[in-house]
Amino acid sequence: MHTALSTISAVGPYGHGGFPFFVFPAFFLLVFLAAVVVFGVLRRGGWRARSDARAVLADRFARGDIDADEYRSRLSELSRR
Repeated sequence: MHTALSTISAVGPYGHGGFPFFVFPAFFLLVFLAAVVVFGVLRRGGWRARSDARAVLADRFARGDIDADEYRSRLSELSRR
């Protein structure tokens, strides 16, 4: 004969269909990762700004405004940032 106390101790207070408590840590992990990505983008000036700078540099090289050595030098400087 099962009593209420033995049933609760066997399956927990929520029974077999309880709330999935892994949702809380997963939510906070996602919030933390989103904050890290946003902070990184803001700190570096954004992905678009770097790709725009490379496009401008490539255009200047294609027009002949700068030579190959200056192009490589400035491109390596953009890659370091």
